[in-house]
Amino acid sequence: MKLVHVAVAVIERANGDICIAKRADHQHQGGLWEFPGGKVESDETVTQALAREIHEELGVIVLGHYPLISVRYEYPDKHVLLDVHVVNEFEGEPHGKEGQPVIWCPKDQLASYSFPAANKGILNAILLPPYLAVTNELNQPLIDGWGAHFSPKNLMIYLREELNSNNQALVLNLRAQGYRVTVKGADQESGYLHLSSAELLATDDRPDVNWLSASCHNEEEVLKANALNVDFILLSPVNSTPTHPEVLGMGWPRFAELALMAHMPVYALGGIGLDDMGVAKKNGAQGIAGISAFLP
Repeated sequence: MKLVHVAVAVIERANGDICIAKRADHQHQGGLWEFPGGKVESDETVTQALAREIHEELGVIVLGHYPLISVRYEYPDKHVLLDVHVVNEFEGEPHGKEGQPVIWCPKDQLASYSFPAANKGILNAILLPPYLAVTNELNQPLIDGWGAHFSPKNLMIYLREELNSNNQALVLNLRAQGYRVTVKGADQESGYLHLSSAELLATDDRPDVNWLSASCHNEEEVLKANALNVDFILLSPVNSTPTHPEVLGMGWPRFAELALMAHMPVYALGGIGLDDMGVAKKNGAQGIAGISAFLP
């Protein structure tokens, strides 16, 4: 089936609200809400298609944008590649030039609207931060270091230790400050669950949690994450690490290939630092994850 390349705009105004529109009933995935955009023609760049489609649909002139995520998705009747960009500079007030309902929606309310299945990765990419700190244990100096350099808006934490009497107060305090914190094993209170690659492959049905993440290292695991409708993945190792020098990194070209296969946001992990954010984004990453990179 032919792959349809689509330019998609996440139009964001200064207060963080996102513009969404409702698809006409006669359209593919009709009656659902969407992020505006349309097909990239053979003689167009994504930037050109984005500007044309947004002006035709909403009467808005695109002045500035940056890539958010690319999602390849196979519907039974249509295969699409969604090339998604955040439009953060524009002229005009969006309105439905084709008669479609158009609204501004707060980010934390987007999940209450019904979107096409392929859009779930976009929704998660909008909500997830660019940095993910991985740690084997929590302590106050580590938390103070994070607080000095990151806000809850741009940092998520994965604790590779189950909740216990030593870390529970620290986890609760981080969450009270607004940080997303995932811990090892089931965490019913927060609704987060992270699966190791072995756990991922051994799981047949998606667990009943709000946010499901997984560690992936190869194509098989990425495709299994797609099948389980995982919300985001950690893909590693990009490069060899000092702790595992015998394990060859996949390199950025292979990372980019696997990230494009994923239906969800992908964090780059393994042998990279905070200054690798630019190259990670260019290769399709939501952001970067690491251990030593986030030490104080």
